[in-house]
This record gives sequence, C-alpha cells and structure tokens, in this order.
Amino acid sequence: MTAASTLLALLAVSHLSGCVMKSRYNTMLQQQQALESSLRVEINADQVKIEQLENGIRVRVANELLYRSGSVELHPNGRAALDKVAGQLADMAAHGNRIDVVGNTDDVPVGRELEARYPTNWELAGARAATVVRHLQKSGVDPTKLDAKSCGQYDPVASNATAAGRAQNRRTELFIRPPE
Repeated sequence: MTAASTLLALLAVSHLSGCVMKSRYNTMLQQQQALESSLRVEINADQVKIEQLENGIRVRVANELLYRSGSVELHPNGRAALDKVAGQLADMAAHGNRIDVVGNTDDVPVGRELEARYPTNWELAGARAATVVRHLQKSGVDPTKLDAKSCGQYDPVASNATAAGRAQNRRTELFIRPPE
C-alpha cells in the first residue's frame, strides 16, 4: 500500500467516523427534544431539567415531584410524569440505549422514622432509584437496559448550606446512553 492510498483510506475512515458521530448526535438531539416536549409542564415548573451531555442525555427530576417526603413510593404526579415518557424510553431501550437511574439526596441524615429501613442516604437514594426502575419496567422498558444506582449525598449539584440548595440535591437522574 502506498502512502497516498494509506492517506486516502485514513481520510475515508475519518469521514465515516464523523458521519456516524453526527448521526448519533442528531439522534440524541431528536430524543432530547421529544422528551422535552412530553415534559414541558414539569420543565416549566422547574421540576425537570433535560440536557444533552457528550455521552448521552440527562433527565434531572426533583424528588419533590417523584416522592412524598420520607417515602420511596412514587407520588401520583411523579408516576404521571414517568408515564409521559415511558413509551419514548422503551423505544430508546429497544434501539440499544441504556438508562441509568441514579438517586441523590441532600446531606441531612435520614430521619428516625426511616432509619430502621434506610440507615443512610445511600440506601434511601438507592431504594428511590429502584422504585423508578421498577415503574419503568412495568411500563414496558426493557429491564436489561435499566440500572438503578445511588450516589446518596455524595454528588451534590448545589450547596447543602441552604434549603434551596438541599432541595436541588434531592433528585433522581436518568442518564440515557446511546449504544456503543
């Protein structure tokens, strides 16, 4: 193989790689826009935030929408919000996307009424993430594409020094990652 043919082959591979990356970006952008359209009311109420990341889409949901205080059971409004996007998430999973559901809390210790069942924020956040995963599975999302994880209080997005910051830290995030 000559240097010129090697260079042409490398350019062709580079071009194809760029086309694949652009196609993946466009697909993720369309998925993000569809999720935003479905959750417009919740987004406008500052209960949901959706953003495209380099490696997928993050859907950040305030725990006040999903759960009653001190509970791991879905609030009817949280269930309704998940139901709005369950079909889209099922379709994404059917096309090879993985969906990681990650529970997060503030740094306030678990209250006495929950302490026997959830000794720390790790367990509470994990149980909440598992509740969302179970609901998505019941709604038709392929369970082999779902993961439940907990960050507890250890991945804050705001200061825990204020009530507003603690409220931001109490969240459940869905990370939608395209197939590799």
